Amino acid sequence: MKKRLFIVLSLILLSSILAQGGVKLPSIISENMVLQQNASIKLWGWASPGEEVTITSSWSNEIVTVVTGEDGKWSIYIQTPECRRNQSLRITSSSDQQGITIGNILIGEVWLASGQSNMEFEMRPHPVDKWMTGASDWEKEVADANYPDIHLFKVEEAWNYNAPVDNCQGEWVVCSPQVAETYSAIAFLFARELHQALERPVGVILCAFGGTHAESWTRDEIMRNDPIYDRVYKNYSPEKTEPKGYQHKVPAAIWNAMVNPILGYTIKGNIWYQAESNAWRSEDYQHIFVKMVNDWRSLWGQERLPFYYMQVAPFGDLPGKVRLEQAEVWEKGKLDDIGMATAIDVGDSLDIHPKNKREPAHRFVLWALAKEYGVDMECEGPLLQDVKIKNDKLVLTFKNSDGLYIKDDAGNKSKSGVRYLMIAGEDGQYYPALTKLKGEKLIAWSPEVPHPVHIKYCTEDYCRGTIYNKHDLPAYPFEY
Repeated sequence: MKKRLFIVLSLILLSSILAQGGVKLPSIISENMVLQQNASIKLWGWASPGEEVTITSSWSNEIVTVVTGEDGKWSIYIQTPECRRNQSLRITSSSDQQGITIGNILIGEVWLASGQSNMEFEMRPHPVDKWMTGASDWEKEVADANYPDIHLFKVEEAWNYNAPVDNCQGEWVVCSPQVAETYSAIAFLFARELHQALERPVGVILCAFGGTHAESWTRDEIMRNDPIYDRVYKNYSPEKTEPKGYQHKVPAAIWNAMVNPILGYTIKGNIWYQAESNAWRSEDYQHIFVKMVNDWRSLWGQERLPFYYMQVAPFGDLPGKVRLEQAEVWEKGKLDDIGMATAIDVGDSLDIHPKNKREPAHRFVLWALAKEYGVDMECEGPLLQDVKIKNDKLVLTFKNSDGLYIKDDAGNKSKSGVRYLMIAGEDGQYYPALTKLKGEKLIAWSPEVPHPVHIKYCTEDYCRGTIYNKHDLPAYPFEY
């Protein structure tokens, strides 16, 4: 009944829009928007069925036209030049030559920032949502936020478990201290550092909702006939979530209301911070994440859609296994054009939302610069490559291990004292390992384990990374 009512209301709304005549645009295509430079970018909107829509731009003499379909929708791709500022678009229809003019357009680098609460987490402490306690040094950070060449869009929180919707609430705004303090900390810090590094205009589209499963971000059609999703449909049905106000946890609810409305907006790539809500079902996460990413890519209409994602920060009893499941997707090449940064060293044992958002943002920037912009720099921390048994010790070698060091509790560089490193023999009984560095190899042993064969690092529910390379990038957790 509710689904039928939703469809009827949607048709009434669409009919009302079309009856008004002229061209209509989604919120994402509006004043102050940022378009991906040197790309074929998608524009879309609505007008009366069969109406001709004309697009002209300030950067080209070309006049582009498209005819709406029977549903009143139109879409078209146009070419953008290299980076520019103060550009405009004019979109008219055959029934309304006045049309819509969109001004103050930047042409530069456009990134999507998506995920759950650690991506949503705002710079300043939130007056109502007390879980947003404010990023570290937020006042100092937002004081450096006057950047007219950074424009930010936020898809306002919404959910819909009935069907995809065509539009969202949100607007493009010019970056300022007032804007930055209520924007995603990671997204703002990412935008600022990327802009400073490239000296290009940057746009970020924030699409985040706290407490959401990966299934909330996935289309219903992808999940319905796959038994791996059965328990999520059962445990997070509308009937069970509505009384608790948790409708955003219903499968596909965020995809429908927040992703579908911006689907196809041309971007350089996506930074993704989500997995906490899937941690207690971590054995399914690889399957769920891979299917979600592949589906987004199939629908986005781009040749490439890179995904750079964060290995979630340790917290309390959040199952550490989810971090290993996240890592396997990247380490075993289950998706192309991906990379994993890690927050293994910035977690808070008492708060699932660590205040340190600068390091995660910086590590996202490193991946973007190294992989998407050809900057010669390291973006990966030490990654376990090999383990050899030598008498009563294990000798570990790593990729990306130049300048390998151990950070002690005071933050100083050391040659020994790795924490959260456990060693075991054939019996599988683990004991804390003693360690020392020999060049760029790590030697590990324990008096309780005379014949070691197994070793694991930062796999506990709560831990803190202590192994780094010379670029101050932490080693990824591992189990051998």
